[in-house]
Amino acid sequence: MIKISLTFFLTLVTLAPAHGFGDLGHKMVAAIAWQRLTPSAKQNVQRILGAGKKSFVNASVWADHIKGNRHFNYLKPMHYVNMPKDARLYERRRDCRKDQCVVQAIETFSQRLASRQAQNKKLALRMVIHLLADIHQPLHAGLRADRGGNLYQVRYQGKPLSLHKLWDHHLVKRLNLDWRESHRLMRHTPKFELATPAVWAQESHQITVHSVYRVKENGVVSGEYLSLADEIVRRRIQQGGWRLAMWLNKIWSLQ
Repeated sequence: MIKISLTFFLTLVTLAPAHGFGDLGHKMVAAIAWQRLTPSAKQNVQRILGAGKKSFVNASVWADHIKGNRHFNYLKPMHYVNMPKDARLYERRRDCRKDQCVVQAIETFSQRLASRQAQNKKLALRMVIHLLADIHQPLHAGLRADRGGNLYQVRYQGKPLSLHKLWDHHLVKRLNLDWRESHRLMRHTPKFELATPAVWAQESHQITVHSVYRVKENGVVSGEYLSLADEIVRRRIQQGGWRLAMWLNKIWSLQ
């Protein structure tokens, strides 16, 4: 019988595929966006995906659920962009090797949606819906040195886990909302700047550098840290939902 050391086992766990904001966060972003789509955008969404809000929300998690399918392996690098710690700006040549990163993927799939001739718009729309949420999860534009927090361990509720998993799953659950209640996050919230995928990545990277690593490696996640993280997660989901709507509205207003 082969014995596997604890260290090796933890490495395997931390390198497992990461799901930005988890299913709950992705569905919350999509539900917020649906409320702000123009009639024209909703018509295009329904033409591509069929039905209405439920199909739109379900489409937000498709890209994570097919990660085990080898036919879609080429999509895996498109969920994130890792940058040097001291980087203030996203640099395509440095940060997006072979254009396989979340920034360029959003641009590419958006161009496919805007084109009248392009094929497979269903995949393109699913990816845009999903990646708009991913890029607003700070560690999906994290540090290259630890693979976006996947190699950085912390302790939460008495158990070890990667910093990336903490931000992907556990912090979203702390909002204590079902995705159907996500409209509550947008109450009294001002409009955000639409900007570009590069800017969204830069925002996430700066949040990562200045706030996400305030917990020491192998350290216990404190109540103070959770309070800070709660505000960040809430705002990034708000921004992701609002921007997803405005981004799709813009794509289909140009046709």
